[in-house]
Formats: sequence, C-alpha cells, structure tokens
Amino acid sequence: MQLRVILIIMFASTLDIFMIQCCQCRFHYSIIFADFFIAVVEHAKLVQNPLIGRTLEWGGKIQIVESHDQNQTLAEVCKHLKTGATALIDMSAPNVGLLIRSFARTVGLPYITVVDPSTLQSKDYDPDLHIGVEPPGSTMFRVIPDIVKHGSLTKIAILYDQSFDLHTIAKRILTGVPAQHLYQEIAQGDDLAEQMKKLKDIGTKVFILVCDKNSADSVLIEAFNQELMDEAYNWFVITKTHELTCSKCRALGQSATVIHINGNESYNYTSRDAYLDFVKIQLRENFFTIYGFNIDEAFMYDLRMILDDVSTRFINATPIIIPDCNTVSLVRNQSRVDESRRIVEPFKTAKRTGVYGNISYRNGMLRQDVQLTINRIILDNLNKNTLGTWNEQDHISVDGKLTKEVGKKKYRVVIVPKYEPFVIKLSDNSKKNVTRADYDGYCLDLLDAIADTADFEYEIEESPDGLVGAMSDDGSWDGVIKHLMDRKADIAVGPISVMAERENVVDFTVPYYDLVGLTILMKKPKFDYKITKFIEVLDNYVWLCIIAAFFLFSGLLWAFDKFSPYSYQNDQTLWDGQGPEPRVFSFKEGIWFCMMSLTPQGGGEAPRALSGRLIAATWWLFGFIVIATYTANLAAFLTVSRMDEPIKSLDDLSSQYKIQYAPMNGSTGLVYFKRMAEIEQKFYTIWKQMSLNDSLDAVQRAKLAVWDYPVSNKYTKLWETMQDTGFPDSLEEATKRVISGDFAYIGDAAENKFQTLTKCDLWEVGEEFSRKPFAFAVQEGSPLRNILSNAILQLLNQRKLETLKHKWWTNNQKKKTCPDIENESDGISIKNIGGVFLVIAVGTALSLICLAFEFYWYKYRPQQDGMRYNVKRNQSKASLTTSPTATTTLSNGNGSLWANNAPDFVPEEEARSNGMVHFELNGQL
Repeated sequence: MQLRVILIIMFASTLDIFMIQCCQCRFHYSIIFADFFIAVVEHAKLVQNPLIGRTLEWGGKIQIVESHDQNQTLAEVCKHLKTGATALIDMSAPNVGLLIRSFARTVGLPYITVVDPSTLQSKDYDPDLHIGVEPPGSTMFRVIPDIVKHGSLTKIAILYDQSFDLHTIAKRILTGVPAQHLYQEIAQGDDLAEQMKKLKDIGTKVFILVCDKNSADSVLIEAFNQELMDEAYNWFVITKTHELTCSKCRALGQSATVIHINGNESYNYTSRDAYLDFVKIQLRENFFTIYGFNIDEAFMYDLRMILDDVSTRFINATPIIIPDCNTVSLVRNQSRVDESRRIVEPFKTAKRTGVYGNISYRNGMLRQDVQLTINRIILDNLNKNTLGTWNEQDHISVDGKLTKEVGKKKYRVVIVPKYEPFVIKLSDNSKKNVTRADYDGYCLDLLDAIADTADFEYEIEESPDGLVGAMSDDGSWDGVIKHLMDRKADIAVGPISVMAERENVVDFTVPYYDLVGLTILMKKPKFDYKITKFIEVLDNYVWLCIIAAFFLFSGLLWAFDKFSPYSYQNDQTLWDGQGPEPRVFSFKEGIWFCMMSLTPQGGGEAPRALSGRLIAATWWLFGFIVIATYTANLAAFLTVSRMDEPIKSLDDLSSQYKIQYAPMNGSTGLVYFKRMAEIEQKFYTIWKQMSLNDSLDAVQRAKLAVWDYPVSNKYTKLWETMQDTGFPDSLEEATKRVISGDFAYIGDAAENKFQTLTKCDLWEVGEEFSRKPFAFAVQEGSPLRNILSNAILQLLNQRKLETLKHKWWTNNQKKKTCPDIENESDGISIKNIGGVFLVIAVGTALSLICLAFEFYWYKYRPQQDGMRYNVKRNQSKASLTTSPTATTTLSNGNGSLWANNAPDFVPEEEARSNGMVHFELNGQL
C-alpha cells in the first residue's frame, strides 16, 4: 500500500511575526500565522517534489506524519485538532480526501482542496466551508486538445506516469475532440519494450508523453530502438520541469526531434527571482537555478504567499478544538459555520502574480493562468528552438507547424477491380505490378483529385480475391478489408459500402457517393410489336378462305340476280318509275354488297328474288360468325401480354418459383440476406425458448403459443432458395446467367444501373433496399481518415463530385440508346393496334386512285376525243334532225355520220326555224 503522510502545519494561536530581510537577495517576507492549518499531503508528491514539503515545513511549525490508510489519516488529523486548527488543506489522494473533506464538513472546519476538480463531488463545493484551488498540472492538460486541433492529429497515444495524477483522475482530456486516442500508463523495465511494440503495431503516429524527465528519457530511448522516431511519427513531451536531456539518446547519434512543453520561467522575472532567492536562502539550496524549477513546487510557494496575505484578515478567528473525534455531534454547529465563513471569504478576493502565471479566484476556484513554452528539441545535440507559447485564454501561439515537415507522402492503395463505372480495368493481363494506367473510372478520378488536394502520391495494387470484403462465421475477413487489417495497404478504393461490421475493423472516410441499395437485375422482356398484328389474329389460310368466300358470294349474287326471273333486271315491269331505280346486282354490285354487309353500315338494298335473298342471308350469317370470331380472338390476342405481370419487387420474386435468384459470392447483398436469415432464426429461437419455458405459468405460456411462427420467415426462405440456386462468382457470370435464362441477379443498385446503361437486354426492377453510402476505407485509427475526408469535403464544395458523376454516368462512352419498353399491363400499346389506323391510310389512298381514274375516264378523256374529232364536249347527246334538204345528222358524242356537203353543226333553234324535225335520244342509238 502506498504510504500517505499527514503534514500538519501548526501556526501559533497567538500572533507571531517573522521578519526576513535579505539585502543581497532582495528578499522580504512578512508571514503572519493565525492559529493552525492542517495540510494532508500525498506521500508520492513529497517524494517526487521534495521542495513542496520543505516549503510547507519552512518556519519551524510543520510536522510531517506518515499515514497508511484513511482511518490512520483521520486519527492523525483528530490528534492535532485537540489543540485546535483554523483550516484544513487537502492535497491527498482521492480516496483519503473523500473522508477528510466529509469530516471537515461535519465539524464545520474550513477546508482548502488542492486537487484536480474531477476528484471532487458536488457536495464538496460547500460555499461556507470550501475553497477550491486548481493545481497547475490540471491546467496543463488543456494544452493537449489544442495541440491535437492545431495539427489535426489522430491515432494518438497519451503515455503518463504518476507525476501528473492522471492515474487517479478521470481521463477526459480529449473529450469532444474528433481524434482517436488511448491512454496508457508508462510501463517499467522490459514491459516498456512490449508496450511500445504494440503501439507501433496498431499504427500509432502521435505520442504525447505526460510525465517527468526520467520517464520521458526511458520512453524516448525505447522509441529509438523500435524505430519510432523518423519523420512519420510526432512526439510531444509535457513535463513540470525544464530539463529534457536524454543522454542515452545523444549517444545513439541519430537525429530526431521532439516538441517539449513546460512552464514559462521567464513569464515574470520579479516572481521568478523571488522564488529563486527563497529556495537558495530559506531552503538552503545554494546551487539551485531556474533549470531546477518545478511548476508544482513553485505553485506551492505562491500558495504559501497567498496564505500569508489572507491570514492577516482573520487574525481574531477562533480555532476549532475537538477533544475527541469519537464524540463529534452530527448536528451542524451554525455558530462554528459562521466563524468558518469569515475565514473562507478572504480567499475569494486573493490575487497574486505567480512564478508561472497570475493566480486569482475565478469560476469558484483559485486558478493559475499557467503560461507554457513550446520548444522543439533536437535530441542528438539538445539544440532548442522556441516555437511559441500557450495559455488557457489565447491557446497555442506558434510560428509554423508543430508536426514534422515531411516530403510528399506515398501511400499504398488497394482497389476493388471490375466494378464499372467506379473501377474499370483497362487490361485483362495478370501482370504483377499494376499502375494507374491500367485502371480508370469514377473512383480513380476521385483518388487523383484527392491526391492533388492533400498533396500525396500513391501506388496501386489489386485486391487478391477481387472482393470488397465480408466477415465469415469465424470472424475472419477477405477482400480489401482484410488487406487493410493486415496493414498491407493504407487506403482501400472502390465502391465500398459503409457497414457496421466493417467499421469495427477499419475506418471510413466521409461518403463520396449517394446512398446505394440493392436492386434486382433481370432480362428485359421482349414484346412482339407489329403494325399488322391485328391481321395475325387469324391464320393465313383462314384469311385466304374468307377472301375466296367474299368473291364467291359476290359472283353468286350476280349470277342469281341475272338468271332469276323474279329479279329486277329480268322483270322491269315491276318498277313503276316511282322512287329510286331498282338495284341490279352486277358483279361490281355484288362485291360492294358483300363488303358493306360486313360493316355496321349494312349492305344496302337486298336482291328481290328469294334465291338471291337466301344467298345474301347466308353471307350475312357467315360474316357475323367471322366478325365475332375475329373480335374475340383479337381481344384475347392483345390481352395475353397484359395478363403476365412482371416482377416489381423482392416480394414478387420470393412468391414465384419460375425465376431463380441470388447475389454474387462475397458481395454486400450476400451478407445482407445471410444476416437477415440469421436474425429471423434467432428471433424464432428466442420465442421458442420462451414458449417452452417451464418456469412460466400456464397463462403466460398460452399467450406465447398463440402463433406457431410469430416471426416472418421471408428472408429464411429467400436464403434457402439462393443457396439452392448457387451464387455467381463474378459480375460477368451473373449477367450471362441473367441473359441466358430465367435468373435474377440481386446486386448493388449502381452496379445494376450501369449494366442496364450498357446492355439493352437487361433492366433493373424493384425499389432499392438496404441502402448504404459508398466511402473509402483506411486502417483503423489511421490519420488518413481525416486527411481524405477533408479533401472529399473540399471537392464536394467545389462541385467536383457532380462533374465526375456526370462524366461517368450521363456522358459515358459505353452508354447505349435502348428502345423504351411500354408496359402492356397499363393498356394496349399503339405499336400493337397501330395497324388498324393503316386501314384508313390504305382506304384513303385507294379512294384517291379511284377519283383520279374517274376524273380521267369521264371528264378528261372525252375532252381529248372531242378535240381530236373537232366535236365539242356539249354534243354528248344523240340528235336526229330532218330538213327540206333531206339531210340526216346522227351524233352521240363518240362518232358522227355527216353528209359530205352538210355543215359541221346545225343548232337546235335554227333547225326548228327551218322546219327541221329534231329527235333527242338519251342513251345508245
């Protein structure tokens, strides 16, 4: 057990004035002691800093008593309270101080705590009895987060010994600072070598020593032995003394630098010289110089001066006398508390210019604004270069960088091959040493931009198994994740999904790409789009038979109408001349009748003869059956494709058995489905154990047995089906299986999207699920995480990531223009029914042709004939004219019979006036 010492500082109850004058040393103190102060000091502090005890002991009224445990310490305090004491000074270990402070509050004794505030409890801050004093070592801890922030450091090891009390207080130095760090007490002897080796193996790059000079020397020597002093490592040493010699380091003859941080002994020359004179004269250390200053010992001197000043304000204070601690009343004595308040209040206005900074009462405690000096020391020759200073208000003020200046760093990069467009392998050769020229893609362009921004170089190697990395059941890894874990690479580049299990073994940068989930890649369905699809409803032989029947019945109508004695053309007396002329069924009329009978317009007037009507009725019945059959088949033909619903989601895929499906071996999708199936099985096992638990009563067991299987087994079935199907080993194999047969590949949405971008016979279906961002990975605790993350954020602000996305997706040279697929389930496509509109075009074209023929035959051709034979167009009627000259004229518009001496034409009016007989014959003469 570590020994404790109770240092009892007894000041005479009557006023004693000690006048100390030294002309040579400019030393003058007026120390007024009113009653006794009892100081409880930890034994280790007296051993490590001898001047603390001697400073308190100075004056001849100090008695040092060793203590081994709490009870003995309390017994020694009670022993001295029998003669009375004014206040208690607590400089003890946390476990002893807790009891001492509790006792002081009970008896109403004022107590001054010179311990780290983290060791105090809320009840210790009694405003009537407590005066808190923060030791300078606790203030010095605040330089560490400023160093980390100033240099953007990470992967930090804080090594300490007992000189800073870090072994007894809460390790909260870097709380809230985004940097990976660990705390370790400096090992002793042979264990130190093992400790440094482990720190090197985990990739520690920054070492902060918080210790005395002896511990610092031991660690630095071992660091040389472990090759931890080159430019890749940064060392910071924080001590309470000014010496950092490391004589054995000098003997090694190796150049190395460390940043040494200690108190600024030149802050105030008056205070410094006064303390120097005090140690030399009063403590009789004749050879003491400023290089032997210790910040704790100097602070105790300043605190003694404050006690000297404050004690003059409560000269008439009544000391507390406790004859027997065993009879102490637990009821608080208010008059004693009021007396103690008179002692406490003067401390709240105390001020002093200390050796290492001003001391004043701030934020409920006496605090020293510690001034520190930051030096760079070259260990092989101990040359010191002052870089700047630090204090709690202004933080770090230095010229230049605290970290070592190194050349352009070169990192090892392992990439995930063949994941287009993120990583594209330009050559399939299996050469051992690959270069940047062998690869292209989004990630490679991004890596180049990051390297330019962060100013580093890199060399590329390919993932040995071509995988990103997944954890097996025994906890082992593969892919680029294993490469990082084995420290064979510094950075892993590729579309690496950020997953919780991966974050346990490696670190990720900030995401560089959107959230990407899993989707289903399937073969694109082919729809037979034909403009004549409405014709293909019936077989070609059926169409030929219908056409043959059409012309057959057209001919039959003509024949029956021609030979039947009851038809209009054979019995013209049936028409009395009223109304429209009766229909004569020639072959042309038969064709028109059969055609129109198949339309809603109808065929028009039917034959008069019974035989003709039977033929017409037979055609009507035939046409009705043909139209009904055609309509039914057309509707069924166009509906078949609509009835086959495509797969739209993972649920649709799991509810069918025709199409097989699986993710790629070693992919994120495989890990997802495997983990989901395991979770379902675990939940089922938990429910089963609960339902079969004999310790439950019958009612509880009945409630649990409501369902046979309360947890969904969706992913369990999916996983079993995938295992039966088999997992493709590469994307090429997966796409071949998709194209060649009924197989669906479940993979990253970005991967599937690129496949559909470059292959028109593939399509991506379903909504994304299990979405995760893409990021680069580094070794666990590597400082590269912050470097790469900052570079990515800069590129994001510069919109460089959008440019890369536009380059590799929108403007990709492999991108193909694929025809759109119309969803037949939403309605009949125009591509299938568009042939019907072709009928309009064909009918209109035939009509125009007929119109042109009619125009030519009935108008243009007669005009040409008239001009050829000098007959005017209006002579299209046959005229028979009789005249006295016995001249007969016959004209029907097509030819003429004229007398040789007859005039060309005799007008009708002139013939009548000459007594000619005029006949007009309509039709054929």
